[in-house]
Amino acid sequence: MRRLLVVLAAASLIGVFLAPTAASAPKAHVFPPTAHPFGASYGEWQARWFEWFIEIPAPVNPLFDETGELCGTNQSGPVWFLAPVAHPGTTTRACTVPTGTGLFVLGLGNECSNVEPPPFFGATEAELRACAAAGYEAFFGDATQSITVDGVTVSGFEDRYRTQTPLFSYTLPPDNLYGLPPATATAAVSDGTAVMVKPLPPGEHRIVVHIESPALGGTVEVVYNLTVVPRGHFG
Repeated sequence: MRRLLVVLAAASLIGVFLAPTAASAPKAHVFPPTAHPFGASYGEWQARWFEWFIEIPAPVNPLFDETGELCGTNQSGPVWFLAPVAHPGTTTRACTVPTGTGLFVLGLGNECSNVEPPPFFGATEAELRACAAAGYEAFFGDATQSITVDGVTVSGFEDRYRTQTPLFSYTLPPDNLYGLPPATATAAVSDGTAVMVKPLPPGEHRIVVHIESPALGGTVEVVYNLTVVPRGHFG
């Protein structure tokens, strides 16, 4: 159960786009997987997502947010992170986001470190990379997942948007999601799928991630109803 708590980030973002033409299908409003949005690679942003998520104590972690009340928890800078859910079914969250903000959305991911017990332990970078990849395949090799942004599906999400992070570190707080004693992981690696949504224009948008996985108990769907407001009017 501990691993399932950190891999359920699912969201599909529905915003305002130009109407499709007969000549071309619409493209989702996300950065391509080779991009370096806001100065960092996809792998680097995925590492920052896990740091953000793991370091929030369980009693106030957005993982357990059923309404969107905790959307702003520990958010800062040009990118906000969207949290997963802790159970199958559909969860709908309403959030207000300032303009100019990218949204990093994890689909499925597996993380290993040098403080967790086996099978999520690795002592070297090579061991951590092998652990992260093997765990992803073991848990989610038979999963299907999709992300839509304003009704437009991200093309090739399961394959093109899968990446491994560089080495990163984090600190497990008291009452952490893993149920472990407080500790600092000086080396960790995550393997997963994710997208970085480009800043959305002011107005109403929706984010929906759809995942079907036996490891997660069936179908998991998270719907984010977003209201994007001018940064000067935020807060």
